[in-house]
Amino acid sequence: KTIQSYIEISKRANYPLHIGVTEAGTIKAGTIKSSVGIGTLLYNAIGDTIRVSLTGNPIEEVQVAKEILSSLGLRQKGIEIISCPTCGRCNVNIVKIIETIEAELSKIKTNKKIKVAVMGCAVNGPGEAREADLGIAGGIGEYLLFVKGQTVRKVDQESVIEELTKEVNKLL
Repeated sequence: KTIQSYIEISKRANYPLHIGVTEAGTIKAGTIKSSVGIGTLLYNAIGDTIRVSLTGNPIEEVQVAKEILSSLGLRQKGIEIISCPTCGRCNVNIVKIIETIEAELSKIKTNKKIKVAVMGCAVNGPGEAREADLGIAGGIGEYLLFVKGQTVRKVDQESVIEELTKEVNKLL
């Protein structure tokens, strides 16, 4: 109903539209509903301002809004982190490492747009994430550090977060 309503009003009136999905729900469900609703409208060039409504901390609403805008290419700043799903080739705790990296990199504020990949295996990781500005791919006890899909060096497991953070700061 939300999407159809905004489509109809955008056809009938030439006014700025504030779009959002009211009462979207919890962080998980609300993020999905807001991403689909707001994302569909923005993709179709409908909407001038957005509001993500989640049950919880309003900071989460802002973060989800930024991610929606970034995923559509409408926000050209900040660090975008991509990661792979786990599979049989993954030799690292990808969930733990991505959570740690996400927390660490969220402290860095930038007006540049940087894409960082965190991949679970060195077999496919650098190739699958070649669109990323830089990234890591897990191995047994070490990671490959890569830039634009090209491996630049190996990094030991204990210092991978520090090394990745240094590389992000170099790009900035």
